[in-house]
Amino acid sequence: MRLLTLDVGNTTVDACLFEGEEPVYLGRFSPSRLQELAGGYDLVAVSSVRESLNKKLSGLFGGKLRFLTLSDIPLKVEYRTPQTLGVDRVLFAFGVREFYTQSAVLVMAGTALVVDLLLEGVFRGGFVTAGVSLKLRALAERAEGIPLYQPAPFRETLGRSTEECVVGGTYRESTAFIREAVRLWSAEAGEKLPVFITGGDGALFEELGTYDPLILHRAMHKIIING
Repeated sequence: MRLLTLDVGNTTVDACLFEGEEPVYLGRFSPSRLQELAGGYDLVAVSSVRESLNKKLSGLFGGKLRFLTLSDIPLKVEYRTPQTLGVDRVLFAFGVREFYTQSAVLVMAGTALVVDLLLEGVFRGGFVTAGVSLKLRALAERAEGIPLYQPAPFRETLGRSTEECVVGGTYRESTAFIREAVRLWSAEAGEKLPVFITGGDGALFEELGTYDPLILHRAMHKIIING
């Protein structure tokens, strides 16, 4: 089977091709470049948080397209408003449970920075804030004296230039947010929870845990293959 998996985020679309068990990463595509993915697939599986692209994807892939929903993911969810819960968050939790462990802190770093709790194989919820790249863009747009900087890890204890202050501030704010969630949830669980990270900006935080950029694709593949 030639299976194309698409992780549709708020800004870009990540694509992988499966012709066996292992994914071949095809790249990250802007919505204007999606036609480059048109081709001969047996099935196209999609995890999407951007409903506005659904019509375009349907036009490209037709009847071979399958949008995954929460009901497709064999994972217990304890969440008060499942109708507003992003399928990518639960898919990530499913992937961590299947490939790694039953309990963990899940960090999805993209346009939004999402930190969720998987506890004893159940998705419990979490916190959502602005991602690092979004914070940097917002500062550049709203603060006249701040240029647009690219996100980067910052391990110094003090920023000594405007770039260091801005990049370091957004990075340290985000890492502190993640560390506090780990502290809170580990205390409640009675054990130190491992951290798993994915998303377009996930590499920024890989020192905090296990970085797996393709876990959503492998999770989609497992769901499709298991039928």
